[in-house]
Amino acid sequence: MSKRILSAGSRATRRGFLGAAGALASAVASGGCGRRRPDEDFLVRTDELKLAFAHGNAQRAVSFGNFSGPAEEWREQCRAKLTELLAFEAPSPGQARELRSTELGGVRIRALVMEVSPALSLPAYLLEPAQGERRGAVLAIHGHGAISPAIGFHDDYHHRFALELARAGYVVLCPELRGFGALRNLSLHREGYWLDYWATERGRQFTLVTEGFLYGKTLVGQTVADLLRWEEWFCRAQRFDGLDVAGFSYGGDLALTHGALSGRVRRIFAGSALGSYALIYSRSYNAPAHCIPGVLRWMDRSDIAGLNAPRPIALQYGDRDTPGPNNSAAAVNESLEPSVAELRAIYRAFGAEDAVRYVMTPNLGHEIDVKSLLTFLAG
Repeated sequence: MSKRILSAGSRATRRGFLGAAGALASAVASGGCGRRRPDEDFLVRTDELKLAFAHGNAQRAVSFGNFSGPAEEWREQCRAKLTELLAFEAPSPGQARELRSTELGGVRIRALVMEVSPALSLPAYLLEPAQGERRGAVLAIHGHGAISPAIGFHDDYHHRFALELARAGYVVLCPELRGFGALRNLSLHREGYWLDYWATERGRQFTLVTEGFLYGKTLVGQTVADLLRWEEWFCRAQRFDGLDVAGFSYGGDLALTHGALSGRVRRIFAGSALGSYALIYSRSYNAPAHCIPGVLRWMDRSDIAGLNAPRPIALQYGDRDTPGPNNSAAAVNESLEPSVAELRAIYRAFGAEDAVRYVMTPNLGHEIDVKSLLTFLAG
């Protein structure tokens, strides 16, 4: 469905008109300049209310800290419950085809498409070093926003991390996630329908998440299934037995969750993830892609990450990624240290406490520390 795009001048004129119309309507409603509306002294004010609501304490019934049996038994029960909460269904393998390729910074980048159903296909980008020995395979998972800064065409908080991995000798697959970029509206080719998420012509109603809930689906569960499809294709096509995973922000959450359901993952780098779900919305003001309905009745993020034990995990943060009016990420909040301690306790039970690496990068906001990523994978 075509859309008429207004010029910058037209937009400015329209904004001015709407502003003037709004001011006029307010003046009319108030009975003229300087006069108060009758309802202003009657309607209940916020200072007359109690507005400190919270949903209460999380039960976390299958969290490791509430479990008294063997660690392996905990993992079996926790993974089974996570699979149920995600509404996760094991995906069928898919075939990818190449659309085109280019070279950037000594790296060959191939644009791929995988058809996962008659109504949906998914893009991804394969990055290969143009020269030198391959050091291994990495699945790179971007966060909220476009995939382009992750694979290197421009820069934002992703800092071209997939491109930098390929320049360091790794073969990298970077799938585009549902709700972003070319997948910003999964119903784009159905006229009059909108299953969108991050940025479309209609703004951000997050219908891709909310309609999924109506059908008992979660965006996290569906996206992890996509990642497993791409993982299967990647390892088969490139002849790798296993792979490392690197993700940041939402991608960090996905890296930890994907690892919990994958048998191929060797190491995980998760940036700006792990703090408690209890604060992810009300305190950190995140967008809803992370949401797993009912999760805090059963577990928290530290438990999901702990399902990866004893795989090495690096958790990276910027020390300025803190709660505030201009940060809708706020990974460094008051739940972070307790969550790291819970994760270490799980790893300790599996005899692998030293496999958890905690990196707090000074003078960094909500952005990936590429140097720490490369150091972790090289070690």
